[in-house]
Amino acid sequence: MSWDAITSVSGTLAQGTRPRTFLVKASSFLTELKRRKVYRVAAAYVVVSWLLIQAASIFLPTFNAPPCMMKAFVGLLTLGFILSAILSWVFDITPQGIRRTADLSPGQAVDLVRQLEAQARQEFVRGYLSGLIYAGLGDKTKAIDYLKREYLNHNNMNPTRMSVDAMLDELRGDSRFEVLAGKPQ
Repeated sequence: MSWDAITSVSGTLAQGTRPRTFLVKASSFLTELKRRKVYRVAAAYVVVSWLLIQAASIFLPTFNAPPCMMKAFVGLLTLGFILSAILSWVFDITPQGIRRTADLSPGQAVDLVRQLEAQARQEFVRGYLSGLIYAGLGDKTKAIDYLKREYLNHNNMNPTRMSVDAMLDELRGDSRFEVLAGKPQ
């Protein structure tokens, strides 16, 4: 029995695609955060802020500053964190200076796929990962071909994983994918 096949009393699917859609969007958002280096800026900001708070906790009482000064200082650091995250999303620091972070166009995505294919010729890259990439780009034929190669070459491929992986939602409904995932048509 598959969770996707469970229907309600009225005959409609009991489980919608909302959770899967959320997972796909969250995954692409986290990938974009990593590409724009927001993680690095956030980690550096947290470390520097912690050091500044430690220094303030030593020096503010030394100079008889009121306790509200420490609260205001921590509040300003918190607002600065939000500002730094927004700025690191929009701008990139390069050797040529501060520049606006470019959006990834479909042409650049194709170039990245070509680079990954070239790397796959020199190193081992799982067919499942290549299938995920092509599914994300909307190329169903290549995605299913890579998944089929992975399934035929390696006995450790889990069809159950394919049937529940939210990244492969674009392939659902294709008869070749359903056969590969072990679902009856």
